[in-house]
Amino acid sequence: MADNTSYLSPEIIENILSRLPAKSLLRFKSVSKSWNTMIADPVFVQNHIRQSKHSNSDNLFLYQDAAFCSCTIFKLGDQKIQTSQVIESPYISWYELSFCDGVILLTDGTYRRFVLWNPSTRTSRKLWHKYRCRYAAFGLCRDPTTDDFKVVIVDKDYYSVYSCRNKSWIACRKEYEIEHTGLSMCAGYNIGGVSVDGATYWVMRCRNSIRIVYYDPRDNKFEFLQKPEDDVVNDNRWFYVVELRGRLCLYYNSIDDESTIQIWTKEKGIDGKSWNKLMTIENVEMSIWEFHPLCFVGNKIVIWDRDLRILLVYDPCKKRFEDFEEDTAEMFGCVSVSVPIPYVDSIFFHTENPRPKMKGKLKCLR
Repeated sequence: MADNTSYLSPEIIENILSRLPAKSLLRFKSVSKSWNTMIADPVFVQNHIRQSKHSNSDNLFLYQDAAFCSCTIFKLGDQKIQTSQVIESPYISWYELSFCDGVILLTDGTYRRFVLWNPSTRTSRKLWHKYRCRYAAFGLCRDPTTDDFKVVIVDKDYYSVYSCRNKSWIACRKEYEIEHTGLSMCAGYNIGGVSVDGATYWVMRCRNSIRIVYYDPRDNKFEFLQKPEDDVVNDNRWFYVVELRGRLCLYYNSIDDESTIQIWTKEKGIDGKSWNKLMTIENVEMSIWEFHPLCFVGNKIVIWDRDLRILLVYDPCKKRFEDFEEDTAEMFGCVSVSVPIPYVDSIFFHTENPRPKMKGKLKCLR
């Protein structure tokens, strides 16, 4: 049969390829030089991940099973869990720190050796930091202006940024442009930032108030994000942030009733500052720390219980929690996972590289 691709325009070919899984695209790179160029193009990569997020409805998650040295990818439905695939994990004993667009930042526990791992392509890039960063906070984001993945390590007074495009660390020895962040002193929660819209967000205690601080990769600076109205989220009341439906969300206990949790959603985009109330969850029988929203299934929301390591579904119409058909306690009980990791099929090609050099001096970073 003649080569039918000659009868298809490049636009149609690109549209078809953008809907295929990363594993198939890796094979199709060898079909022709034009296909290889197309698939490697940053615009195509961005279109592919946008298509992947849309088709998967953001309900694919990954967890590591140390007993079998593997990772299981599963899809969450309405009280149902469907196993998508099981893949071999070369970093089963490593700890997940942050994730962004299908790429996961891991450490081996020394907090000097790190790796960026893409489960979709099974490729990785190892990073070495000049200092042990055990008491730092971490973030991973993708610069929306350059498509450059950046790893952020936030210490008490100084921070450093690794650029995947430049394959090097930028040692920012200067103090933060904002007042002292104190992020590293809250490492129990802040060890991994939440990546949304290209920025990374953390919750921190600053003097006598709880605030949101974020790293903007466009200028390598930190800023404070205004919370919803002060009468809604009290300055001294602890809250958490999470990504839901592609937006940054904030959730907290009601002041008068700790069995009620409010969820607010931020305006889209790094520069968006306004908040809107998303939903109220009632009859909560776990602490705010144990409560972790994962995703929506229709109008219902899936909750991960950090303590019992189980999944629940909250129905806002019935105002009650429901169990999954599968025994999630048995499924996750023996698994070393704090929170299931969102899985996005992407073709960001992170490959092994020599030990990167640290640019500039960083005497104070620990």
